[in-house]
Amino acid sequence: CTDVTACNYDSTATCDDGSCLTVYGCTDSTAANYNALATCEDASCTYGIAGCTDTLACNYDSVATANDGSCTFAATGYDCDGNCIVAASAPTSENFDAGNTGSWINSGWDINSGTTISGSTGPSDDMTGGGNYIYYETSSGYDPTVTLSSACLDISGLAAPALAFNYHMYGSSMGTLDVLVNGNNVWSLSGNQGNQWNFAQVDLSAYAGSNVIIDFVGTYGTSYTGDMALDNISL
Repeated sequence: CTDVTACNYDSTATCDDGSCLTVYGCTDSTAANYNALATCEDASCTYGIAGCTDTLACNYDSVATANDGSCTFAATGYDCDGNCIVAASAPTSENFDAGNTGSWINSGWDINSGTTISGSTGPSDDMTGGGNYIYYETSSGYDPTVTLSSACLDISGLAAPALAFNYHMYGSSMGTLDVLVNGNNVWSLSGNQGNQWNFAQVDLSAYAGSNVIIDFVGTYGTSYTGDMALDNISL
């Protein structure tokens, strides 16, 4: 074996004979972490009651005395049951007039007041007049998609949970605006909707009593006249 990473490497060999062993692990079948695929002992064997011994793991076993490598962990921002970890509670609203997106996580949307930089697309003002809105700039250097994501919101206190927002989708090459709740698409609209702000409301009764993460996703159309905008988001 001429592979220096193999446990049976032969420094005197000049032709590899295909005998190299390179899978390291515990090869003792009586060990808690025995690896049947291992061909090279790496001195990692542990003995005792096999299980997950990490107290931070979702499958922590208080009886286990020997970690068998089976520990699993929740994704960042989620608990072991797959629920997002609450950061805020509804009702909540955002109009961007403070010059930022507040508690919303912004990936690609621009905050603006007045008109956008391109003609024949985008709003000329925010929904109420004189304030800010966010929009998707689709001129050169555009992102293929932009996303605005809420923090994990507890909506258990709402008797009739709903998401309300204003959107502006004016332009001959307008793309698509999608709204996702916990990864599920609950609202979608594509194409030119005229040069005015429109109102939308999405029923969230299917998520009553639970925690939600809301995503607004803008997708590029075909050219620069696709500046969609959002304002007055409330839950």
